[in-house]
Amino acid sequence: MAYSKPANQGEIINEVNDNDAFWFPVIAGVATREEMERATMKEVQILNEVASRKLELMGGVGIEDE
Repeated sequence: MAYSKPANQGEIINEVNDNDAFWFPVIAGVATREEMERATMKEVQILNEVASRKLELMGGVGIEDE
C-alpha cells in the first residue's frame, strides 16, 4: 500500500468547515459518507435537520450554533 504525504492540518480543518453540511450528519451518526455522497440536496437538508435534532435531544450543539 502506498502512502501519500500528509495534508496540512489547517487545510483539513478548512475543508471540513467548508463542507460542514456534508460532514455534520456523518459526525452525528445519522448517515454514512457513502449515503451523503449519493444524497440529493433535499436529502442532505433533511439529514442535517435530523442530525441537529439528535444532538439537541442529547444536549449537544447543532450546526447553526457553530
